[in-house]
Amino acid sequence: MRVTNALQRDEAIRQIQNNLARLADLQRQVATGKRFTRMEEDPVAATQVLQINRSSRALSQYSKNAIAAQVRLGAEEAVVKQIEDLLRQGRDFALSFGKGNPPYTSEQTAQRLTATDQLNRLLDEAISLGNTQIGNEYILAGDRSTTPPFDPTVGATQGNYQGGTQQRKIEMTDGVFIAANHTGDQFVGPAIAALKALRDAVDPANTQTEAQVQIEVANVFDRGQGLIMSLAQTGTAGSQVASILRSHASYRNDLENLRSTLEDVPIEEVVAKSLSLQTTIAASYSATSRLLSLTLADYLR
Repeated sequence: MRVTNALQRDEAIRQIQNNLARLADLQRQVATGKRFTRMEEDPVAATQVLQINRSSRALSQYSKNAIAAQVRLGAEEAVVKQIEDLLRQGRDFALSFGKGNPPYTSEQTAQRLTATDQLNRLLDEAISLGNTQIGNEYILAGDRSTTPPFDPTVGATQGNYQGGTQQRKIEMTDGVFIAANHTGDQFVGPAIAALKALRDAVDPANTQTEAQVQIEVANVFDRGQGLIMSLAQTGTAGSQVASILRSHASYRNDLENLRSTLEDVPIEEVVAKSLSLQTTIAASYSATSRLLSLTLADYLR
């Protein structure tokens, strides 16, 4: 009888200790909202959460890259649209005031000088736009992003392209790269060169004929069409980046849901379990107390 009571007592105490440990675990879950706070509490789930965290950090960087690409694409689009408008203005000036063949009349000379001044202004604006920066980087300079892509110096080299010829590519997701901008020599450079050639054709000092001016006007028009083509390419790249960002958002949501499934606890359910376990422990205390009293009585017989 005494052996049986001792075994029952020890088993009851073990159950109480186990339940107390479980209660402490439930109370920690209520306080933190997490199933575990240390890896040893659930190694499998903790390892999965670590993998999710790594994926989430990488995804955040890719999303930052994609947003940066969007900004650069938007900046290039604005630049190209403005330069295309400058080309249109240049054509209008040349067609209106670049008339006559040498020797020019005084009126023709005056008109050509006026047009030359306006074309110089347009050329300066186009070069300034071509040298647009984001932060400390020139967006159209390719792999020489800290070098102004277009020479602003007045003279023979004005407007010459001096940037890199390799497009800078930005990683959007693992192994997927997109060129955020054209290099300046692809579309903007030829447009600036055409505008410069038009100015030189109109300048009365160069004694160009009206037919020669019209040839340069046609060339400026062609370069403008090239800019429109570049806008289409930029728009396509922008659509790709936007699609990738949507994919990132969806994947991020999936990761957060999976992490929540692994880590988070349903508070209401855990509180209910905790209250039920407290009731069980209280009953165990009562039963064990009676058992210990019986055991003591047995020894006193």
